[in-house]
Amino acid sequence: MTKSICVVGAGVVGLTTAIVLASRYEVQIIADKFGADTDSVKATAVWHVYLVPETAEVLVWSSVTLQRLIDISRLYPESGVEIIRGVELFRAQRRHVPAWSHIPPEFAFLTDDELRRFNEPEGALHGSMSSLSNAPVKWGYRLKAPAAKMSSYLNWLVEQAEKRNVQFRRQHVERLADLSCQHDIVVNCTGLGAASLVNDEAFEPYKGQYFVVASNDGSPTEYIGDDDHPDGMAYVIPRGGEVMIGGSAEAGLNDLVESIKWSDVVARAGRYVPWVRDSASGRPRQLVVGVRPVRPSGIRLEREVLGTGTCIVHNYGHGGSGFSLSWGCANAVSALIG
Repeated sequence: MTKSICVVGAGVVGLTTAIVLASRYEVQIIADKFGADTDSVKATAVWHVYLVPETAEVLVWSSVTLQRLIDISRLYPESGVEIIRGVELFRAQRRHVPAWSHIPPEFAFLTDDELRRFNEPEGALHGSMSSLSNAPVKWGYRLKAPAAKMSSYLNWLVEQAEKRNVQFRRQHVERLADLSCQHDIVVNCTGLGAASLVNDEAFEPYKGQYFVVASNDGSPTEYIGDDDHPDGMAYVIPRGGEVMIGGSAEAGLNDLVESIKWSDVVARAGRYVPWVRDSASGRPRQLVVGVRPVRPSGIRLEREVLGTGTCIVHNYGHGGSGFSLSWGCANAVSALIG
C-alpha cells in the first residue's frame, strides 16, 4: 500500500519536500500560512551557503539544489528563478576559500585592481569614503548562481505540487502526534515554528530587513554584498523586476518591528551603486522584515519515532539557506523514509 505522508509547513522547504515525496507517496501539506503569508516569501533567495555549518552533508544538499535550480531557470522561466552574477566583499573576515566554492558555475577571487575600485568606487560620496577609511575591503569574490523572486517561485512550487496530486489543508498544528491517526509519516518542515512545536531550544533567530523598489532601465543587473560594512550590512540585489536594498542580520532578535531607515541603507549601499541614491530614492519602496531560522548546531534532518509510535522526519533549521538547500534536503528526507 502507498504510504500516506503529511508535510507540515508550506514554505520553500515544505513545498519542495512535498513535491519530491509525491513521486512515490500520497502527500498532504498542512500549514496555517501559505504563499505571501509564509516566512519564505521574504527571503532574498540568492543561492548561498549562509548561516548554516558548512558540513559535508550541507555541501551535498547545496550542490543538488543548485543543479536543480539551474534546470528550473532554463526549463521554467515562469518559476521566477534566474541566474545572476554578483560580488561579495569582506573587511573583517580573514581571506579563505569557502568550502562551497567549487559548487557554483562561476567563482573567482577579486583582483587587487578590483579591490581598489571597491575601496574608491566611482561616484561615491566623500562622506561615505571617509567613514570607511579604517575598514577597507580586504578581499572578496565573484560568483554566478541562481536567484528567485520568491512570490513567483512559491506559486510555481504550489502548481508543481498540485500537478502531483499533493493535497493542501489550512490548519494550525499544536502537536505532530495528533496527525498520526490520518498519516503513516509526518514530515516537520515548520522552520522557526519548530522552536515551539517540538520545544527545540537550539534556535538563534536572525532578524533581517531590506527595502524593495521596482527596477528600471538604469537599475543594476548584478548584485553586490558587503556584510562587513562597519555601519551595517549593505547589499543591492536585482531580481525579477525589482531591486532589494538592505539590510540587516541581527542575531537573537525574533520580532518583526521595522527598525532600519532608508537614509542609512542608501548611505551604505549607494556607495557602490549610485542608482540607489540617484534613482531608487525617488521610487516607491516597501520595507520587508523577516526572521531567519538559524540553528547554530546545524540543520535538523533526522527520523524520530515518538512514544505513540508516530514516525516523524524533521527537516528544519536551514538558517539563511532554505532556498539554497531545499531540493537536496527534500531528497534526503525521501531517503530516510525509504
